[in-house]
Amino acid sequence: MNQAGGRVFILRARKAPTSPAFSLDDLARAGHLEIAAHCVANALFISGQIRPAIALHLVLEGAPDPPRTLRLESDTLGSLGGFDERSICQLVQRALGAGRHLKLGEELRVNGGVYVAKRSFEQLVREQSAALPLYHLQPRGEDIRATRFSLPAAFVFSDHLSMPKKADKYLVRLGARPLSVGPRRLFASQCIALVHNELDRQRL
Repeated sequence: MNQAGGRVFILRARKAPTSPAFSLDDLARAGHLEIAAHCVANALFISGQIRPAIALHLVLEGAPDPPRTLRLESDTLGSLGGFDERSICQLVQRALGAGRHLKLGEELRVNGGVYVAKRSFEQLVREQSAALPLYHLQPRGEDIRATRFSLPAAFVFSDHLSMPKKADKYLVRLGARPLSVGPRRLFASQCIALVHNELDRQRL
């Protein structure tokens, strides 16, 4: 992705499956993969169109062969067949199937705007921090409404499970700025919507 002007989101899905052998009819048992699907929809889509210059990384860390990282780039994204949970999770299945034999550090283009890699969360955030300002979404961070942003920038967050303490410390060492989107604990997908809203309001 050409990151000039871009918004990058990194979701750590700690129990999401790393094999396509999960049921689309029981996403709760698939590490609550519906959370990742909601994040895809909120990161990439607005009414009637796809947002430009968005990259979303889904770091899947569940069984049987973690990690797997899916990257979706809005500027080259083809049709997902819909933006409902099932359609998005079918895309995840296809990507995981295509990437089942990847070795550590390898990446594969699945189709337009969709990539799968065997890349760890730590490697990904280290790479991003070397190129972009990095923000870590957490309750005790700086108020998003008091923050002036410039783009490109990357925003890191976790799904329904809290970020491990050692990961918090690692992000601090990388220079990630803690950022709060409000006083209440929200769904991950709602956090994405609020980040988008603030950046839109700042006309970035």
